[in-house]
Parts: sequence; structure tokens; C-alpha cells
Amino acid sequence: MTKAMIGSINFFLQWEEYFAAQELFRRSRGGLLPEWIAGGLLILLGVVLAIVGGLSIFAADILLLCPFLIGMAIIFGSPFIRRWASKRKWQREPLYHTEHEVAFSDDGVYFRMGKIESNLNWKYYQRIMEIPEGLLLIYSNESFNLLPKRAFADEGLMRDFRLLAQKKLK
Repeated sequence: MTKAMIGSINFFLQWEEYFAAQELFRRSRGGLLPEWIAGGLLILLGVVLAIVGGLSIFAADILLLCPFLIGMAIIFGSPFIRRWASKRKWQREPLYHTEHEVAFSDDGVYFRMGKIESNLNWKYYQRIMEIPEGLLLIYSNESFNLLPKRAFADEGLMRDFRLLAQKKLK
């Protein structure tokens, strides 16, 4: 970076905070979640089949209710499956387990994670989003960098970063 560094932080990501950030970011994008759409359509199909079938208690009616039951399983089971899949991905990816060093200046944000280094101009990012776990530097509709609040030495450094990011990401 050519201009003077304003600040830097070091941290190890924690799976729980990263997963919480993923879920909040996912919900913040708005719209209906895919599992709600698929589950809702199956529930609706199950209800329609049950009404057309006359709602009798024969064994065949249980088969007609299968779409309803599968739809409910999709809606209520998806968060558990997503959490399990995220945990497995986390355990397999060595990059998540290395120390993250982040420095920021007027020019951009510098990252070092193990052997990987990147020097990103502020133009790379679309916006900043604050969540309970930290600050998300969003660079696409599906991706972000998490800077945990616990990594900032004090509130002043976090305020400086927040103000710089807001100014650069107008």
C-alpha cells in the first residue's frame, strides 16, 4: 500500500461467528429462500392432493400426504443440513484455520492468511454491513470478508475502519 496504513488487526476465524455471519448475510439479501419455495410448493401439493382425495383415512391417503410431509421436512430440516455442511467445509479448509492479518489504508485493504496475500483496492468491495459478530466487507452477492469485532484493539480502531469503509464505499 502506498499511503500510510490507518490500522491493522490479527485474528483467527471461529466457525460459529463465521456461520452466523453467513446466515445473516444470506437472509439480508431478501427474497424467499429456495427451501421455503420448494417446501411451500410441496406442502401446497400435499394439501391439494388431500382435498382431492377426500381426506379419508385409507393407506392411499398417506401416500397423498407425502408431498406435504416432505415439504415440511425441507423447510424445517434445511437449516440443520446447511449448518452441518458448513461445519464439514470449515473442517476441510486449511485457510480458515490460519491467522488472518488485515491492514487498511486509504488505498485499500491488505489481507494475509497463511501463505496467501492480497492487496485489494476499495473499488473491489460493494458495501460494508455490520452484524453482531463483526463487519462484513461485501464483494459480491454471495461473498464477503468477515472482520470480527473482537479483533479490533478498541472501539476507536473499529470506528476508524467503519468511517473509512463508509467513505470509500459510497
